[in-house]
Amino acid sequence: MNSIEGKGQGRSKTGTPTVTTCNFRSAGRLSNESARTLTTLHELLARNLTNSLDVYLGTGLDVRLVGLEQLSIEDFRSKCQAEGYMLPCAVQSSSNTILLELDNGLMFTMVDLLLGGAGATPSSTRELTEIDEEIMEGVGELVAQQIERSWLPVSVELVAGKCVRPNLAHRVFPLTEKVLRVQFDVSVIGVTGTLCIAFAASLASHLVRNIRADSSTSKSVTGRMPRPNLQKRILACKFSLSCDLPDVRVPVRDLARIEVGSVLMFSAPVAMPGKLTLEGVNYFEAVPVRQGNIRAMQLLSPVTPQNHQIEAIEDEFNASF
Repeated sequence: MNSIEGKGQGRSKTGTPTVTTCNFRSAGRLSNESARTLTTLHELLARNLTNSLDVYLGTGLDVRLVGLEQLSIEDFRSKCQAEGYMLPCAVQSSSNTILLELDNGLMFTMVDLLLGGAGATPSSTRELTEIDEEIMEGVGELVAQQIERSWLPVSVELVAGKCVRPNLAHRVFPLTEKVLRVQFDVSVIGVTGTLCIAFAASLASHLVRNIRADSSTSKSVTGRMPRPNLQKRILACKFSLSCDLPDVRVPVRDLARIEVGSVLMFSAPVAMPGKLTLEGVNYFEAVPVRQGNIRAMQLLSPVTPQNHQIEAIEDEFNASF
């Protein structure tokens, strides 16, 4: 079957219509540009999941995007594992559903970690229990939250449902709809498993259109993430701080006799204030105090730093940038 392009770019310089072969099998497939956009978006999701699951499970892990593919319902059904954890998440104010899929090895490792174990997987295959499902609800909700965070261009709100059997998972999508399946590898305590999210191709197209429409204000999806201003970045810088007793001299013979349990006598009165020292520069006189179980310093009169000391701290500050 051939198709004839419309006016304008569909015509050659001589005015003759350009005729190209139409392959109906490729109709509706993702373009390379759309695939790149969705890949960038879900690489961001992988980073967000790495951070959030690390905290939630209490152990280091790594989430890596493997790839994405657009499938028919039949192909998607054949891709679904015979056993695993399937959780549909409804998109609020829409008829769309996002399906989360974890293989059994990864799922049971997470369950054991959340129960306080070392992350062991069962030696033999078993079905999910109600307890397993309740424990995994927290993981599913966390993944849904990170999808919401990563899919900012469409502002989705997901509501996690009840897990479904893998052989019925394809029923959450219309029979005539194509499905976009995004696959991640999750590595945790020596176990590598698969985490997939699947959603209708029409939702993927809507997502791509919104990202492109939003590109006028940001060059990339990651560019949407707010960056702290310079003042906040400066306030986050860290410097060594101490409270010292300057100009206190100790005889070498006293230092030579130091051992565990020794008491070293300082030739300074108890009421003598110390100095608040920032990177070796004295800024305030200070005395040691306590607030509950926390040790602190109470600042007294300021001390004017010498010029050479100010230059040293400015050099240290500039080096941090």
